[in-house]
Amino acid sequence: MEKKVIPGSSKPNCFLCSCILLLLILTGITALIVYLVYRPSKPHFSVARLSVFALTNNASSQYPNLLCTSMQLTFVFNNPNDRVGVFYDRLTVNVYYHDEPITPPVSLPLIFQEPAGTAALSPVLGAPSVPVSGDALTQLIADRTYGVVGLKVVVLGRVKFKSGPFKSGWSMLYVRCDLAVGLKKGGTATAVPLLSEPKCQVEI
Repeated sequence: MEKKVIPGSSKPNCFLCSCILLLLILTGITALIVYLVYRPSKPHFSVARLSVFALTNNASSQYPNLLCTSMQLTFVFNNPNDRVGVFYDRLTVNVYYHDEPITPPVSLPLIFQEPAGTAALSPVLGAPSVPVSGDALTQLIADRTYGVVGLKVVVLGRVKFKSGPFKSGWSMLYVRCDLAVGLKKGGTATAVPLLSEPKCQVEI
């Protein structure tokens, strides 16, 4: 039997499809505008101060390549976002020399940073006996004789962004700050001079 086509029956379906398509377009435009307005920027990190209380060879006949390290680091981090807050969680910080850790990692507390906020932390790092390679120890002695020691500060953790009632998921945080400090053999100082402006690389 041949089906009869009722004139105008397809118009409601076309109208419904047009409404759905328009709604999707408006939703996409709104989401794009919200993203562009509230898109979070990476936080900025900088090293403001470094105090070195001990950075010496703690060798023994059984363990010739040990360092005694004790230092306090002050680093400043700011949130460049005017509308977005930042959570910092599971943060650890330690100091490297020639890509070898010379301090054990130190855990930092959970932090929430308000939009456009700035904060500073001053953790104390070090240990009486830190194993390093023979090459690193030899180079460190030479650098201290010369009076310039290159160090690397590494901060690891995760961040989450908050804008009003909305929160992002957690993202891994990696911060690396390269320092050149003035420190001669046998010397310690409450604040060693930073011989160049520390450059901090932030990856999220």
